[in-house]
Amino acid sequence: MLCIVAMKFRSAFAVTFLLCFAIERCHADIFAWTYTTELTTKGETEFEQWVTTCWQKEHDNYEVVDFRDELEYGVTESFQLALYLNHRYVYANNDVPAEDPAHPGKRLPGCYETGREDVRAGHNPATPFDSYRFDSVSLEAIYRLLNPNKHPVGLALYFEPTIGDQQRDLEWKIIVEKHWFEDRLVWALNINYGLEFERTDPDNELGDVLEWFTGASYRFVPSWSAGLEFWNHHEFADATVHKHSAYFVGPHNSLRRPTLVRHARVSSSTANWTGFQSRKQRVRRAQQLHFGGRARKILRAAESRI
Repeated sequence: MLCIVAMKFRSAFAVTFLLCFAIERCHADIFAWTYTTELTTKGETEFEQWVTTCWQKEHDNYEVVDFRDELEYGVTESFQLALYLNHRYVYANNDVPAEDPAHPGKRLPGCYETGREDVRAGHNPATPFDSYRFDSVSLEAIYRLLNPNKHPVGLALYFEPTIGDQQRDLEWKIIVEKHWFEDRLVWALNINYGLEFERTDPDNELGDVLEWFTGASYRFVPSWSAGLEFWNHHEFADATVHKHSAYFVGPHNSLRRPTLVRHARVSSSTANWTGFQSRKQRVRRAQQLHFGGRARKILRAAESRI
């Protein structure tokens, strides 16, 4: 059974990885986690993939790999829509302290079992948990109020609803961006607020998330930039009870390279984050799908030459 699940995980990763190389890049994403106000060009379509790996190692193993396959479309020069397909892989084994059956709420010292929030309810805690599943669908809308290339700062508003079998989310962002030194140095700030409703929760508890991301990136050469990102995350229960918080910081790299297709580039951003209780890594790749106006002009020019 574990072999079948592993095969599904490898197949899903291979398909999404190949898609990254099958299509071409339109605009550059210099950060792996922090959003900027740069949008897909009007009339262009873009594919972007996010792969986020999380390790939390209090004992033995706990690994989660989140995949987000995104299709973006530039509606206007200031408005962008996107559709996400979200899926994930989870492996856990002896990762949480075992509870003392004689004293509920207390832990047995030196004893561990398989658990955490991503482990399916009803799973035998004495055995490893290995699962790949489709998670949810998200719709993203970004409206840019100020362009940092035309104003002292850039400003955009973001809204994303998510619907899945287990959970429904709403997320809002305020995106701020600032450029210096002829756009070589870029700073961005995201302030996020989210509502999470778990359909499997018998208490119908409403979860709130408040977090902020910030990052600075410097373009050393036209095809490469690097910098640092920071993330502060807070979770609340019913908007009043603070459950926990986490802090992450780490470097990022953004690489752009030309492809065999003229006017197209492939870009990837990678960030390794270290927190107090876990480590995360995200690889973000975005490429252009040739459905937009520029692609049609190239195709028409090629046809006229034939």
